[in-house]
Amino acid sequence: IKNLEKMKSKQERESLKVEKHQSVRQLVDETNPGKTAEELLTLYDGKEDDLIKNLTKMKAKQEKTAELKAIKQQSVRALVDENNPGKSAEELLAMYDGKEDALIKNLEKM
Repeated sequence: IKNLEKMKSKQERESLKVEKHQSVRQLVDETNPGKTAEELLTLYDGKEDDLIKNLTKMKAKQEKTAELKAIKQQSVRALVDENNPGKSAEELLAMYDGKEDALIKNLEKM
């Protein structure tokens, strides 16, 4: 009976490990952290929970950044419609990619 319990426990651990690896692969696909899932799993062997936690934080941060960027783009579009600076909102957003705050400040001065 002890051996059966050990086998069952080992199977459960293996199943859990497979689930964690699948979770890591999915998070890596969603976040694109610069390393492959296999590289990260090798680096975090035995510490998969930490890896999942870090990738989940990264995903949340990326989502928040994307939301803020979308809000800033909406502001730029509204200001361009209001002020008609001579270029389209898309042209300005392309020129000021990553510097949307400066663009908004300049458009507000007009």
